[in-house]
Amino acid sequence: MAKDAGGILVALATGLLLVMLLPTRFTPVLLMIAPLLPALALDDRRALAGWLAAGVIYGLVWQGWVHSLRPTVDSGDAVMVTGRVVTLPEAVHGRQRFLLRPAAIEGRRGGLPRRIRVSIYAPTPRVSAGERWRMKLRLRRPRGFMNPVRFDYERWLASRHIDATAYLVAPESAERLTPATGLVHWRSVLSERIGDMSGTDGPGRALLQGLVTGDRRAFTDGIWDVLRATGTSHLMAISGLHIGLMAAAGYGLGGRLWAWLRLPGRRRLTATLTAFSAAGAYAALAGFALPTTRALVMFAVLAFAALAGRRVAPVRLLLLAAVVLLLLDPASVLSAGFWLSFLAVALIIMVARGRRLGRLNGLWQIQIGLLVGLAPISGLFFGSWSPLGLLANLVLLPLFSLIIVPVALIGTASGLVWPHGGGILLGAAAGLLNRLMAAGDWLLAKGMTEWPLDPAGFWTWLSMAAALILLLAPSGTPLRPLALPMALTFFLAEPRGLPRGSVEVTWLEVGQGNSAVIRTAHHIQVIDTGPAWSGGGNAAAFTLLPFLADRGIRTVDRLIVTHADRDHRGGLNALDSAVAIRRIDAGEPLADFPEARACRAGIQWSVDGIRFRYLWPDRAHRSEGNEASCVLLMEAPGGRVLFTGDIDAAIEARIAADLNAPVTVIEAPHHGSRTGSSDALLDAAQPAHAVVSAGFRNPYGMPHAETIARLRCRRIRVHDLGRTGSLRLLLAPEEPPTVWGMRPHRGRLSHESPALRRFRAGRQIHYDRRHYAVLDGEIDQPTCGN
Repeated sequence: MAKDAGGILVALATGLLLVMLLPTRFTPVLLMIAPLLPALALDDRRALAGWLAAGVIYGLVWQGWVHSLRPTVDSGDAVMVTGRVVTLPEAVHGRQRFLLRPAAIEGRRGGLPRRIRVSIYAPTPRVSAGERWRMKLRLRRPRGFMNPVRFDYERWLASRHIDATAYLVAPESAERLTPATGLVHWRSVLSERIGDMSGTDGPGRALLQGLVTGDRRAFTDGIWDVLRATGTSHLMAISGLHIGLMAAAGYGLGGRLWAWLRLPGRRRLTATLTAFSAAGAYAALAGFALPTTRALVMFAVLAFAALAGRRVAPVRLLLLAAVVLLLLDPASVLSAGFWLSFLAVALIIMVARGRRLGRLNGLWQIQIGLLVGLAPISGLFFGSWSPLGLLANLVLLPLFSLIIVPVALIGTASGLVWPHGGGILLGAAAGLLNRLMAAGDWLLAKGMTEWPLDPAGFWTWLSMAAALILLLAPSGTPLRPLALPMALTFFLAEPRGLPRGSVEVTWLEVGQGNSAVIRTAHHIQVIDTGPAWSGGGNAAAFTLLPFLADRGIRTVDRLIVTHADRDHRGGLNALDSAVAIRRIDAGEPLADFPEARACRAGIQWSVDGIRFRYLWPDRAHRSEGNEASCVLLMEAPGGRVLFTGDIDAAIEARIAADLNAPVTVIEAPHHGSRTGSSDALLDAAQPAHAVVSAGFRNPYGMPHAETIARLRCRRIRVHDLGRTGSLRLLLAPEEPPTVWGMRPHRGRLSHESPALRRFRAGRQIHYDRRHYAVLDGEIDQPTCGN
């Protein structure tokens, strides 16, 4: 075995990280590493290769086990599920949502999903935390939209051990088997009691519930806006700060108990065990949420290593804590909290190492190190950074550590036996929090919001890394004064623009609907906004709006709403609230936007060397519904793209005559329906690629097997967004088109594989039972005729 313990930890952690973070297209690399496991038998540094392989194998086996717990892809029928509600249920827009830990699933053999995310779209039954239910659910594998935005729903589900999603079928048949019991029920009751004792309906009430029990259901968008703008969201997550406070209080109490009760053994042992008990009790109060569990594991490793009297370097202890957490829960690496927690501790160690820091000077230097050092992670996961974080945390960290959190905990504990006394303390804490939130609202009103981060490329990240190294280096280090200007290149960077004549088109996966963004050198044009849903939500909130925000786009030069069906205009109001829209073109009148102009055949315009022209609706015909769809032809030096809306074969035949040259990409009309993509259109367009924007396993049978057959028999490459996620097309002068699908390129093992087709073993899984034509590397070859 290698004697380098630090090297072993690094190699093992690296193997685990590779499995969890690398896209699946790098799986051959992992399979090349795995056979190095026998190197563990070596007694020199070559054994590190064996530890790397051990991490890879452990991660692969763990991922395989998780996938075995998911429902089968073609389980379309509802099944009876018995289980316990293990989280605090949320009720939003008339919908209930909660996590269910199943104990039995009808017809299920083998392992059960660890957690099922259940939605109820009915006023009854009303569920409570800790209850045991038997209900009929339609199970789904954990699949979400795959778009180039920072929030990844599938990764979020995986990080929270959710192996299936479901919705309730036949609500009247749901049966409550046992009343609410257990820790989660007690947390729910305690959270309500804290709210009642605080005596306020302001944000202070919600913040107190979040601080003590981890219940953030009452956090409004306004509260989150203030927390993000001031860089204080971490104060609301029961993690390192809170666990550390409880551990410190427990350590002091344990030391006094040892002296008062004259307990046997060492004082440090009693104090450490009491500290761990206090921290563990607080973690249980928070429901052992992932940030809380992560902080508890870190504390346990650090505390018991110190208890053992081992003089271990802080960096090695931090590595040990990370490896322990990764072995217990490899999926924790998928969350931003994992990286923020460990990087924050590492930065504190680096700032404090080898320096004599006074209290005020030390706090100031540590805050600067955290503010700058955590910026890359903040930009990567959240796309923003809070300049106010430095001053806000200098004030609020001591305030929370010394006053708010202790008062909240003491008030809660005393309120259980003396409600009046507890109410006084909690009311005072809530009042202080209300004032702090009012101050935050004032800062937001003055325009002191988050700073968007759009790091542009490898060299910008390299400059930031060099700046951090210089910033944390000892005084007198050569080139150290360059740290600040090098860091500024990261904070001021913007995405690289396109040259004139180039165009990028991104078709977003929005489910059963359409949405595409066209970006040229200096202009942004959007075609459709995706669907709206019966519950009041819309796909744009999770797709189009984050896509624009992540790229710093605050103005849309032209929005084209192909027609007024809800699957094309569902996010229109949300888009209008989020960005400035200079012009709206529409195939049909839009009630909320009377200023929208009608798109008519013959209207054309050019921007940045790219020409656009409407081919339909014809001025001589009054159309409505699908027949009114705007048909747009985009012509660039690098290729042509045809956007078709929901037109049918009759209109396709009319516009085919206007296609005087082949197109590079065609948007399959009407989501690939049977009535679209006619021979007349395909013969005239002769596309190399076809984009099908249809929801995965949608109930409308789209895309239809006959449509796919027509496309593939012409050797047209089909990009089915429901399978492959969003699609990016780059057209540049004198260069071949670049087409990039997100799910095949970015999907990790924790994501659903694009190989899980809409159809399986030569038959359709969900839409209809007839044979589905396939090509190139798939199961069968179609019969294309003569």
